[in-house]
Amino acid sequence: MELQLKNIGMIKEANVKIDGLTLIAGENDTGKSTVGKITFCIIKAISRYKEDFNESKIYKIEELLETIFFFIRTNLNFENSQDELFYEELKNILSINFYLKYIDNYEEYINLLKSKLIDIKQDDIRARDMVKKLLDELEYIIKTPENINISIENALNKVFRSEFNSSLVSFGKDVGYIRLIENNLTLLDLKIENDKIFLVSDCEPIVINEVNFIETPFILNNHDLLIRSKTGLDITKKSSRRLGVPYTTLHTKDLFDKLKDNDLGFWLNNEFEESVQKELSHIIGGKVEYDIDEKDFVYIKNNQKIAIKNTATGIKSFGIIQMLLENGFIDTNTLLILDEPEIHIHPKWQLKYAQLISILVDNGVPVIITSHSPYMIEALKRYSEVEEIEDKTNFYLAEDGYINHQEGLEEIFEKLALPMRELKKLKMDRYLND
Repeated sequence: MELQLKNIGMIKEANVKIDGLTLIAGENDTGKSTVGKITFCIIKAISRYKEDFNESKIYKIEELLETIFFFIRTNLNFENSQDELFYEELKNILSINFYLKYIDNYEEYINLLKSKLIDIKQDDIRARDMVKKLLDELEYIIKTPENINISIENALNKVFRSEFNSSLVSFGKDVGYIRLIENNLTLLDLKIENDKIFLVSDCEPIVINEVNFIETPFILNNHDLLIRSKTGLDITKKSSRRLGVPYTTLHTKDLFDKLKDNDLGFWLNNEFEESVQKELSHIIGGKVEYDIDEKDFVYIKNNQKIAIKNTATGIKSFGIIQMLLENGFIDTNTLLILDEPEIHIHPKWQLKYAQLISILVDNGVPVIITSHSPYMIEALKRYSEVEEIEDKTNFYLAEDGYINHQEGLEEIFEKLALPMRELKKLKMDRYLND
């Protein structure tokens, strides 16, 4: 599968394969992270559009049920106890929860409503006609299937707004493009214009149905904040930002919820998972997990619990992989995106981390990693050879708005070596001046 971008953020053009191990190297502010975030948003939106599809229809039905209820209540005189009993019954059957009981047999629900409401206000033609009109509208909404493409577009726009705070299209450009291609078949073709995403053609199924985006291990330090946080997806027509409620990016909240979810999942190969977990425990000398009693993440070493805030960032980095594995959130249909993990890891552990990533890829887990660490890049190259995954390992260099495929690492190292040459030049200048 290949991701194609044009006029997106800092990226003028990029064609990036997502097949096995994908590494994007480059300096800061060159669009490396944009590739990961765009991919994250696409997978999240496609995987949840059916949920949005149902939510959208249910919301419309709920609104109309409320309209019917309030209209009838406004026009109904409670003259006797029989009217009051009818009112309670009316309040019940016009609730969304009552409708949901009949969601798989909506015709029975519609007939029930008609039998209860059709004779209301027989002496008031205006009220009777209005009730009939509202019931006809409700029946139309319930029976009419919604447009799938519109639902996918809505999901894409919601997810992208939750992840990006600014315009997606490159500064000075009117239109941006995002495409997913597989064997010359277009899986997804998007046009971005006026901060809105449009489907150019029908969306095809995508084999990757889940994604984890790891930006920083410090996510484990922010339990008290993230447990209360919301994302743009939590904002609906019936809710708005509440004073005092923290908001965060979608990928942050998504990862936090997965780490906190310690309902044990399963992996495609329990023997493999056990060996990886054993290696992870050996590297960090213990285990990181979510403690329900403590209501926080803890590091367990020699049967002693240590607050995660008091541990090294390297332990947190490996601990996140531990928990994702244990909770069943790493598998062959889940993309793992790692944004510059070397920032928080000692060079010695960078090699271990690279080895772990190569082993995951060898067992079918797709990975995108961004980096500007020669240690990490060289290690991934060497371990890809050890694990014999060179055929599904791709290296890219982000530079001057373009992300280009690299056959070797020479150009990447040449770019990353510039700061070292600057230091050597300073040293030489000082030597000559002395």
